[in-house]
Amino acid sequence: MKNIVFFNLAVMPYHVAVFRAIINKGYQCVVYWWGRAPKTSYRAPKIERLIQVNRFDFSDARSLYQDASKWSPVCVVCNGWMDRGYNSACAMFKRSGIPTLAVSDTQWRGGKQWLNRLFSPFRHKRYFDYIWAAGLLQYDYARKLGYDSSHILLNCFSADTEVFSRVSLDDKRNIYPRRFLYVGRFVEVKGIDTMLKAWESIVDKRGWTLELVGDGPLKETFRRDYPNVIIKDFMPQSDLAIEAANSGCFILPSHFEPWALVIQEFASAAMPIVCTRKCGAAYHFVLNGYNGYVVEADDVAAMVKAMQKIIKATDMELITMSEHSRQLSQAVTPEFVADTLLSIL
Repeated sequence: MKNIVFFNLAVMPYHVAVFRAIINKGYQCVVYWWGRAPKTSYRAPKIERLIQVNRFDFSDARSLYQDASKWSPVCVVCNGWMDRGYNSACAMFKRSGIPTLAVSDTQWRGGKQWLNRLFSPFRHKRYFDYIWAAGLLQYDYARKLGYDSSHILLNCFSADTEVFSRVSLDDKRNIYPRRFLYVGRFVEVKGIDTMLKAWESIVDKRGWTLELVGDGPLKETFRRDYPNVIIKDFMPQSDLAIEAANSGCFILPSHFEPWALVIQEFASAAMPIVCTRKCGAAYHFVLNGYNGYVVEADDVAAMVKAMQKIIKATDMELITMSEHSRQLSQAVTPEFVADTLLSIL
């Protein structure tokens, strides 16, 4: 059995979809992770040939490396390079000739990142043979770290397109649902306040409603201050697909999102998308006027304008945008992500 070792912070649904794809290609995935999913209540299912190990069972990088070595991995993927133990273990694998990759959703923003650029030869390039970037903005950062194009892979993330593409457009062709849907954490960086202010300022909503799904510290505040907005708890992806089937437009008003895989998820569910330019995935899965609208972050007026365009669109226009979203979403699938990783072997 050929093994691939993953050093993760969490194991999330989109990871599991990729692990399944890798397993289907004849590999076993051994995943070291932090033993809890930060920021959500998600717990990964048990899957044959998916071995999950608590990273904190190992006190130092040497013991972590020794345990991971017993699997004789063909490569090591680090999806948590903020963990110094992971980085050091990767350096040990790299010295032994095992390819190492760092998954990156990090955009170049300057500031302290200039130090990363300066010290990359002594840090990143000591740990990792490859940077596996989420998209174009992450590719740019990898280049600034000194990696040449032959050592940068793209498309490290994929939505579970099988789950979300099950959402049928047939019912929407009969009666298009007039509901905006937000899914994510209830925290300031998500820009929910901008969206809610925009929503409140729209006088003629033409029967459209707004629903928010997720958990977080601001949830009860929004529930209190906006009683006419539907607010639901965090739910599994199968239930989110049902919410998508009953909604007409996905909206993500974030002040900053390194990637925002949720955009691809709901594009796969065949929904028009309204999001901000600060969402990394917007550059890949949203085209203005084609399947949605991209606006500046923290701009209430721009958000109002985009939401009004959706509200005023005809059912046929919305169906066309929905079809375009699904087409764009299929550019990256879990199988494609798996093949991208295996291409270096």
